[in-house]
Amino acid sequence: MLEIYIITILAVLFTVMYTVGSRWNYKIQKKIWATLSKEIKPYCKSVAFKGLGSSGFKIGCKPTAGPFTKLEVSTVLLNREIFLYHLISKYEGKRDNIIIKSNFKTTPNFTLEIIKRGSKFHKEILKNPKLKETQHEKLSEDFFICCSKPNPAMEFLSNRNIVSKIRKLSDHIERLSITNKEPHLLLSCTMEEATIPQLLSLASLCGKVVESSFR
Repeated sequence: MLEIYIITILAVLFTVMYTVGSRWNYKIQKKIWATLSKEIKPYCKSVAFKGLGSSGFKIGCKPTAGPFTKLEVSTVLLNREIFLYHLISKYEGKRDNIIIKSNFKTTPNFTLEIIKRGSKFHKEILKNPKLKETQHEKLSEDFFICCSKPNPAMEFLSNRNIVSKIRKLSDHIERLSITNKEPHLLLSCTMEEATIPQLLSLASLCGKVVESSFR
């Protein structure tokens, strides 16, 4: 009989924790969507929305303005339904993420990877023999930088506004990738509601610099 009570209590406790965690994630999604839907209006008149359950959502559009031909934003939230798993994730330094993918009107003629040192992407990018590490006086302290063609990549990073925006977002950016393959830009960052306008601004600026410098 005692075993039945214990199992029942655990089942109720698990259900309550799962419900609380799920609602927590949906509450985060609602706040992010409220900000994102406002900030994406200058680029897109309408968006396609795809819910991914309590783990996040994805939106996509074909911009009517700016340097993009396609823009996609995804949110990936930590699993808060299982409390122990959430604690382990936080202990390991994992955080909610936002990922911006876009295609530019002008295709880049180089590949550039700007990777947060110590991030999960750092080891992966080292396996690509086509990319060579390069140094940048203002970015290399926080980021591992590699590229396929040093000259156009460094010309891109000679833009002070781009460098300034990357530095301001250095606590959030995990990966900024520019390539001639679609998507032309991939920007993966830890998510905070306040940084969304800055992330979209950085993505837009990257497209403008590619368009003005490499067309």
